Amino acid sequence: MSRNQRRLERKRAKDKRRAPPPVGGLLREAVAHYHAGRRTEALAICLDVLAREPNRADLLGFAGGIALELGEHAQATALYRRALALRPDYPDVEYNLALALERSGALEAASEAYRRALARHPELVPAWHNLGTVLLGLGQPEEAIAAYRRALAFGPLAESERSLGIALERLGQLEEAVAAYRRALALKPDWSVAHNNLAYGLLALGDGAAALAACERWLEAFPASVEATALKALTLNEVGAVEEARTLYDFDRFVQIHDLEAPPGYSSLAAFNADLVRHVEAHPTLKVPPEDHPTYHHPALEITGELLAEPKGPMAALESLMRAAVARYLASVPPSPPHPFLARFPKRWTLTSWATRLCGWGNLVPHVHFDGYLGAVYYPLLPPVVAAEDGGEAGWFELGRPPEQFRLEAAPLIHRIQPKEGRLLLFPGYIYHSTVPFTAAERRISIAFDLVALG
Repeated sequence: MSRNQRRLERKRAKDKRRAPPPVGGLLREAVAHYHAGRRTEALAICLDVLAREPNRADLLGFAGGIALELGEHAQATALYRRALALRPDYPDVEYNLALALERSGALEAASEAYRRALARHPELVPAWHNLGTVLLGLGQPEEAIAAYRRALAFGPLAESERSLGIALERLGQLEEAVAAYRRALALKPDWSVAHNNLAYGLLALGDGAAALAACERWLEAFPASVEATALKALTLNEVGAVEEARTLYDFDRFVQIHDLEAPPGYSSLAAFNADLVRHVEAHPTLKVPPEDHPTYHHPALEITGELLAEPKGPMAALESLMRAAVARYLASVPPSPPHPFLARFPKRWTLTSWATRLCGWGNLVPHVHFDGYLGAVYYPLLPPVVAAEDGGEAGWFELGRPPEQFRLEAAPLIHRIQPKEGRLLLFPGYIYHSTVPFTAAERRISIAFDLVALG
């Protein structure tokens, strides 16, 4: 063998070592990663194979599914579109394309994709249901009702019954909505959100006795439900069982005020509060929430995300003070007479926290935090009108007032507390709470806590 031949053989051997592995082996590796829960690795291999074999509709569909599971909706949409360009009659991919569009918020495009899938395959029940949900999101409840009913024509489905009830309620057809919620619960008795819909629907219908019974059934299934207890308290008052409602609220027993002192490391409470204010106002998550946020009221309101995530800054000291306050709360609340709030108090719990800033005016509308068994609020900064002794009750913390959309007729049971800088308030999470409207030139900052059950 000549020198040139030997050089050529060495080059061929080197090229062979560098050659990409066979596609079949790569795909087996991708499937193994997928079934082991390593979605990112599986998708990366699929994309490598597609770079070599771009016209594989089956692989495009598989890769799109992985991207969808990873929440990469734009990438999933692009992969599904490529698959459909190669194989137009591909019902699973057409449906998944619609799902990716829906999850990305492209509701109009999702509606069109669902309709295309259903035109070819009208037996796709999930597509009928999801089409209804998209149409409801587009503000088309009549069309949504028709889609849900097409899904239900194939057989009973709790999810479609509940969604049908929501669409009917949007149109003011409360009796039909309540009937749909009842059918959903008959199919899925331990479904908390359906209990929620039924109880609220009955209350909106003006049937307080039935709403109260629905709350009782809800609490039988979910004894520690904050929202069920909140609605039960309002409903008791609405049907005239005022003393039972008072017992459930028991403001004197379960609402506590703690005026804190400066934590270690701070020369004064004012210095600690100033540090908290700087931390909140510099927090990257502070923003005006979307209009469908449960505590949204107006553009003057801003809310942060989680404040107990690192870096905590001065929140670490406030968290310690909050934990100490919870310990004092549990030690000082009278244990008798027996009460469901104390009987169900979580043995294991954690804290979550966020801040609100009202810039000059406004209020927080009545709300409850559905995961918070015990709630708390701390005030590091208040306008003078709120803190003044003779300023009326503008900006005060209010417990017991229901949201306006409930349209209740009974006079609510109300308890108001004046906020002060350095003051921490603790209260049961099931009591609706809000801020009395105020107008001021200054900012109002409050830091909220929820005690959340673990397991």
